Amino acid sequence: MELNYNRVELRGTVDDVPALSHVNHGCAFYRFPLSVLRLSGQADKLPVIVPKSLLLLTPLTPGDTVHITGQLRSFNNKSGLGSRLVISVFAHALEKGGDTPFNLIQLSGILCKPP
Repeated sequence: MELNYNRVELRGTVDDVPALSHVNHGCAFYRFPLSVLRLSGQADKLPVIVPKSLLLLTPLTPGDTVHITGQLRSFNNKSGLGSRLVISVFAHALEKGGDTPFNLIQLSGILCKPP
């Protein structure tokens, strides 16, 4: 049996107020940038998508430290000139707190096209 998984775990600082991203099947989804420090001291700004239901349970404000578990999601945005790959983190769980920045992405699967 083949092992396929997509898992993201992050701990960082909320950079901006979550803003409405889109509504799908009557469910609202919000987007915000999460700042996660690297060992070098540079910060990665990662776009996070979170369902409104999670935000109601754990309201976020800029400067909050948050622990997120979820999945890496991508789609081709064809609304502009050409196609543009958009990659973001889809949050399944949010928890405030935590001190040490953390950035883990685990992907397993098969290649659909030869490199």
